[in-house]
Amino acid sequence: MSDSPSPAPSSAQITAASGSNLALAFFSLPPEKRRAMSIFYAFCRVIDDIADSETLTLTEKAEQLEAWRQDINRAYRNETPVMPLGVELGEIIHAHQITHSYLEDILVGVETDLTKTRQATFAELERYCYGVASAVGLVSIEIFGYSEPQTREYAIALGMAFQLTNILRDVKKDATLDRIYLPLDELEAWGLAQSDIIESRWSPKMQQFLRFQHHRARHYFAKSWRLLHPKDRPNMIAAEVMREVYSGILDKIERKGFNVFHEETRLNKFEKIWHILGALRREKKRAPIPPAPKKVVILGGGYAGLSAATQLTLRGHAVTVLESRNLFGGRAHSFIEPRTEEETDNAQHVLMGCYHQSRALLDTLGVSDRLLVPNSLDVPYVSNRGSSELKAPALPAPWHLLFALIGFKELSWADRWSAARLSIRLQLGQKPFATETVAAWLERWKQTPNSIRAIWEPLCLAALNEPIATATATLFATVISRALLGSADDSKILISKVGLSQLFAPQVEQLLHLCGAKIERNKVVSRFHFDGSRLAWVETQDGAVYEADHFLSALPWNALRGLLPADSTLATQCRAIKDAPIVSVQLWLDRLIMDRPFIGFLDSPLHWIFSSSHIHGPQPDAKNGYRYALIVSGATDLIDMPSDQIEALALRELHRLLPLSHGTRVLHRLIYKSRAATFATTPEMEPLRPSTATAWSNLWLAGDWTNTGLPATIEGAIASGCTAAMVIDQA
Repeated sequence: MSDSPSPAPSSAQITAASGSNLALAFFSLPPEKRRAMSIFYAFCRVIDDIADSETLTLTEKAEQLEAWRQDINRAYRNETPVMPLGVELGEIIHAHQITHSYLEDILVGVETDLTKTRQATFAELERYCYGVASAVGLVSIEIFGYSEPQTREYAIALGMAFQLTNILRDVKKDATLDRIYLPLDELEAWGLAQSDIIESRWSPKMQQFLRFQHHRARHYFAKSWRLLHPKDRPNMIAAEVMREVYSGILDKIERKGFNVFHEETRLNKFEKIWHILGALRREKKRAPIPPAPKKVVILGGGYAGLSAATQLTLRGHAVTVLESRNLFGGRAHSFIEPRTEEETDNAQHVLMGCYHQSRALLDTLGVSDRLLVPNSLDVPYVSNRGSSELKAPALPAPWHLLFALIGFKELSWADRWSAARLSIRLQLGQKPFATETVAAWLERWKQTPNSIRAIWEPLCLAALNEPIATATATLFATVISRALLGSADDSKILISKVGLSQLFAPQVEQLLHLCGAKIERNKVVSRFHFDGSRLAWVETQDGAVYEADHFLSALPWNALRGLLPADSTLATQCRAIKDAPIVSVQLWLDRLIMDRPFIGFLDSPLHWIFSSSHIHGPQPDAKNGYRYALIVSGATDLIDMPSDQIEALALRELHRLLPLSHGTRVLHRLIYKSRAATFATTPEMEPLRPSTATAWSNLWLAGDWTNTGLPATIEGAIASGCTAAMVIDQA
């Protein structure tokens, strides 16, 4: 028998041997297209194997890829290619009129791996992904068949999603070859080094970095799904099968906590089959395709605008956020106090366990650890009667609340029974009247004066920023139901351990940057230009003009009204909405005066005191002293009081209620007055709160002052942003 070399494997043999996710999808194609894709895939496999070969020299690799380039050129010149697979490739080039530049782009992408082992920026990585994935998609759709130009955009975006998923899944494998595809500038921005990738060093920073690489892939998956044109959808089943498989890889990476170093993130055979069947079921049912990606300009970088920006970006839209200041957070922001150089909140804000949408957003962005989370409801108070605690044991609802009321020394048994009766009536579905104030409602439901003093009035001021005499009972009933009558976790009081502008805004900015969107600071919107029933563009004070498919105003009522036509209904509503103030007294004292993160004041014009040392962490040297924030909600009586008188009042109440404060020395002080901290949560204001939609078809609203069904809280702002994003998403 002769020792002649074995014949070159056929395209079908190469494809069958690969076990690739791409090859798995070919079964859904008719025979002729299946053969064409098998040939094309075999070509991709062969040139990729050349680039990855461990036996060929660099020169040999370059020569073999150049030989393929020449064979492809022969096919386009209607000459016979040299290689048998090249002959087959030439057949499909002509049969499906495949654009020459697509195959050239694929070759260039593969050749990149010969000499380039790092990607300095995402722009470089994007060019690489286009060659090795998006261009592959562009050839594939020529074989699948399509009629709509939008389908080319679909192929490009889906290719990006596939390749970014491959890169994330194979971080460890690529590192063994001394390859890092993740952008080096982004790695550095997260405080990581190349050696962290090469040596598979797992850390919280690495987890966050990989989380956001995962989010970017999600963005491209969402974008490509929106770009799938209904007319071409029947021909894209193979691509959609691949989408389901690759999305499954991303899901698995997320389930494994993004730890691609030490967890198995590849799909096993059963998982692949499950996802393939899922894709076929979806396509058989013709699950609706959402509207095409939109360009959205968001006005305002507060909590509402940032939450909307996050949701829209993850759903595949192109977002720009215009913020009037150099900091984020809107009416709940932080800033650097000039003298102490400490990051200081404009007024202390808290979250609660029942802030489900807020917590979901923080989880998505990986920053839930920035919240100080107690084990249970635990609210210490001081009053004329001494100190006490509204503290729940580790019991399920409603027993946690019952025992908290029993242990609260400010209450008599009559007070406890009174509060329990109100809770029972709310759980039975009884509600206050729409025009009723909290005071009138509590009186009608026969609450004792002391239960009002010790429980309901402090809660009303804290949640609604309005005294019970004028606050709307409907919103207050919602607060009680969500915060106290839900689960034991819902009743917890959560506090940001970082400045409010740092809670999640930096991560939103990172997300937008990674997905090609942006946040622009110091952009004061000065003019709306309406064209009939649409908002055509907005202009900022620096003369810049922004056009978009949709605009989302996340501005407060008192900023929006001046931009609207004066005679519009929305402008009238905005002018009618009244402001409610908050006063924050920041004192830097020479020693610690409390052993808790916060304490509530009863029988006092001050309502709360927060200790920075217990919230943000101890200050070893305390060179600036110990900072305390004393908060007055619904501060109508104090807003026009001179600052020195407010400070004197604060110190007098501090010495009266906290004995440890006697003899302390004030090292520094800051009085922060916010006249429009919230809208006035009165019964008269509720009908004025607008919905997400406006009279203009592409202008939408978000903000805690819109009709969220919630008071002016962080949860109300974030929930409004999520709602607006969902509406724009489907518009």
